[in-house]
Amino acid sequence: MANVFTIDDNPSISMVINLALTDEGHNVVAFNNCSEAYAKLETGSKPDIILVDLKMPGMNGKELVEKMRSNPNMDYIPVTIITGSIPSTEILPPKNTYQALIIKPFDLHELIDTVNRLVA
Repeated sequence: MANVFTIDDNPSISMVINLALTDEGHNVVAFNNCSEAYAKLETGSKPDIILVDLKMPGMNGKELVEKMRSNPNMDYIPVTIITGSIPSTEILPPKNTYQALIIKPFDLHELIDTVNRLVA
């Protein structure tokens, strides 16, 4: 199946996402901050999809997506935003820079279906 990077500073949410996607056969690598995930991307590790929370300490999800899209070595990786915030232009990256938006609390079936659709 797919290689998935998840980035969320809430350990409980990371655990739920990890378990759900691992049960589906995906290989999941979890990060608790965007800087660490971006550093891993820079080393050449390229997932099939990235799931990222928006509100994070340090580099936030919007900044990560914008930084990825400005780098030709990673600008093609599909991104799904997962957030508990009210979506607005102030916190979301530009619409064409991410492929899906999932609002917390999320339905696990929606999450799994989104990942499966975007990595197919």
